Amino acid sequence: MSRDAPPPLPGGYTVGEKVFYTGLNHTFPSGDKLVHGQQGEVVGPATLETHKGKGVNVRFPGNTASIECFLNTVRRFRAASAATRPYAPHTRRCVRTSRAAVPTSTRPQLQATARR
Repeated sequence: MSRDAPPPLPGGYTVGEKVFYTGLNHTFPSGDKLVHGQQGEVVGPATLETHKGKGVNVRFPGNTASIECFLNTVRRFRAASAATRPYAPHTRRCVRTSRAAVPTSTRPQLQATARR
């Protein structure tokens, strides 16, 4: 065991810090879920090669394992409001879908969301 302090986590996060997920909803084959606006707790740095230095490992209630999240899909303080658009996991900017690009089967859902 080393007596040195562990290196800081990406984004200045600390182990035990509460964060909110701001990305798109996702269900993993294991049944674990990511839900936009859900609160979780930082448990360490991301260790996957694709996430190293760009994310943190977060445990969300109800999941069996912690999940590695890119820094642009978690945030401090308060839950993301329904009015904010979720971030896409592959980009650092908000996702904005034009009506023309959305299949007609999903258009009624978008209209219902917009009215709330």
